[in-house]
Amino acid sequence: LAAREATMDQPATRAQKPGGAPAYNKTGLGDSEARAVSHYMRTGDASALIAEQRASNATDLNIGTSADGGYAVPTGLYNGIVAKRNELALYTKLGVMPVPGKGTTVNVPTDAGTANVFVSTNEAASFDLDGPVLGQQAMALVKYTKKLQISVELLEDEDAKIMDFLNNYVGRALANTENTLLVAAAVAGGTTNALGSASAASAGDIPKIAYALKGEYADNAQWIMKRATEGAYRALTGNVFQFVPTPTGPMNTLFGYPVNNSEFVAAIGTGNKSSIFGNFAFMGRREGAGLTMLRDPYSSAASGQINIFFYTRLVYKVMVAEAIQYGTHP
Repeated sequence: LAAREATMDQPATRAQKPGGAPAYNKTGLGDSEARAVSHYMRTGDASALIAEQRASNATDLNIGTSADGGYAVPTGLYNGIVAKRNELALYTKLGVMPVPGKGTTVNVPTDAGTANVFVSTNEAASFDLDGPVLGQQAMALVKYTKKLQISVELLEDEDAKIMDFLNNYVGRALANTENTLLVAAAVAGGTTNALGSASAASAGDIPKIAYALKGEYADNAQWIMKRATEGAYRALTGNVFQFVPTPTGPMNTLFGYPVNNSEFVAAIGTGNKSSIFGNFAFMGRREGAGLTMLRDPYSSAASGQINIFFYTRLVYKVMVAEAIQYGTHP
């Protein structure tokens, strides 16, 4: 600056207009940030610049406040959907009998009589005439369906593996359907046993149902009940023959038979059928072509949606009523 002033007729710091203030004082003190900086550069007077700084965003940078840094931090996404857990289909574990056949209805012949003992017969006397009595169970397929509708935008923009989740969702829904039908068939075609209480687990319930099943079927017998119902029976205390034996036996058995839990069995309550027990090889299950999926991108294209249809045909039926026992609360 000194070198520049030396080359000028009159130093800039002394330049004045007649009757006016020095040139460098004509800049405003700081009605804007730009003018405050300009004034400081010309004069060395930082008062306006300091005042401007006092009016600034007096805070640290952090992620808690959007304007102070939060906007710079992306929201993460776990690229998957955490699904609920549902029941597994019980028909394989229980040993339900598969029924093959073509057509809507397959008639299954059943034994509706009694196998009588041989009759003592004298020499040259007529043989005892005895033949079986047959019945029939009609296994008519029923269609069960589900439809999913998904927008094109969701399929293009999502990053949570939604199709994997939907496959899982449909599989869980199908298992629930299978168990619903199995339980409904058991109480529709099995044999009822009156339980001791309308609203509670009674000590005599489990032995009564277990021993209502004939010994011919007991080799592969299993229980089905809600987990809460199982807990109510296990909570009973008393003599060693009760349902928490001494010493404690395997916790997945009740009175010596495997226990399967299903929320589709009714709870303990007035008139409810809360416990199912039997040999499920004497229950039949029939399905059509299996689960079918149809992806339809056309019928809802006008609204930018894709339809996915699922359907299957199933039927369950008890073949021999005495092989399936269940308890009914009064």
